[in-house]
Amino acid sequence: MLNLLLFEFRRMSKSLFFKIIGAYCLVWPIIVALFYRGIIELTLLDTDATFADFDMSGDELRFLTWMVGVAFVNELPKFIALFTVLHIGRDFSDGIVRNKITAGHSRTSIFFSYMITQICATVLMCVTYIGGALFGLTIAGFGVDLNRGEMLLRFGVAIMILLVLTVTFTVISLMFRRRAMPIILSIVLVMFMSTASAIIGNFNLPAKAVDDYIETRHERYEEMIEDGYIDEDLAEELEDMYDRDYYLGIPWKICHPAYLITNLGFNGDYSTDLTQVITGGLEYSDELDFTNNFVSDYDYFNADMSMLTAKDFKHTDSMHVSYTRLNLTYTLRSVAWMLLIGGWGYVIFRKKNLF
Repeated sequence: MLNLLLFEFRRMSKSLFFKIIGAYCLVWPIIVALFYRGIIELTLLDTDATFADFDMSGDELRFLTWMVGVAFVNELPKFIALFTVLHIGRDFSDGIVRNKITAGHSRTSIFFSYMITQICATVLMCVTYIGGALFGLTIAGFGVDLNRGEMLLRFGVAIMILLVLTVTFTVISLMFRRRAMPIILSIVLVMFMSTASAIIGNFNLPAKAVDDYIETRHERYEEMIEDGYIDEDLAEELEDMYDRDYYLGIPWKICHPAYLITNLGFNGDYSTDLTQVITGGLEYSDELDFTNNFVSDYDYFNADMSMLTAKDFKHTDSMHVSYTRLNLTYTLRSVAWMLLIGGWGYVIFRKKNLF
């Protein structure tokens, strides 16, 4: 097993494609950071201010650090897919797998040598990308704020998300002796994941939060009836109009189960999608707050005339999910998927005709 690992690591270190990906992971986030610097410089052209006068709040700097650093979770899947498929697929076409069997190596050793080295390759890509991002932000003049190290945990979760894909691509590569089918399947999977993750993250609203809101709103309606703001008929009409299905409609019923059992909600939960940045503001928060799905502090009346605000749900647990909890959830879910997919691939590889 050790000899196989050393052999694979040596091959990887000599791979031109792997070096190109490594260079991309280092250079691209630096370019992105400098691009942001250039955008700000352009916005200041018509003023007397310079970049030195540009002052970012601590929260904005944390968010910028996060966005530039975590971009690898969307940038690297296509490279990981191609590298894994081409690296392992070549072993079948060149007869390397057959030679390993002939040399006396077990299928178990061969399988796990590929799995371990591909996982290490992905981790190295991610760490290189993060390092490039932090270096880029520094030389661009923004600086770096890792939220006292807490952000490193979130980076770790993002890496776990990609490791699930790495295990999947490795299994796909080991299922076929020719490279064409694994390449096609991997590209299709990357495209599907990219599209699905942009959708599923919008359906992370917990059903318990809806139930708690409806219960609190019912109590508020009773108070409003007693105070003469509304009558019972209007309250009943509003409750029928804004019932549970209003918040948890057919799209939620279809997409939320996928959110619960897969990692497709990561982009939405961790604000890694650029479109969410544009619409959601520059905020690096400590928790997911679902109160905005129901109420607004800017309007006296909500759509359902309940007059409830975010303060009314400050201590409602279902309305708030900390990132400590999310980190643990996504990590455990990723480990479970890696074990499931890797175990399934191992069973197939043990019975596969390698000749």
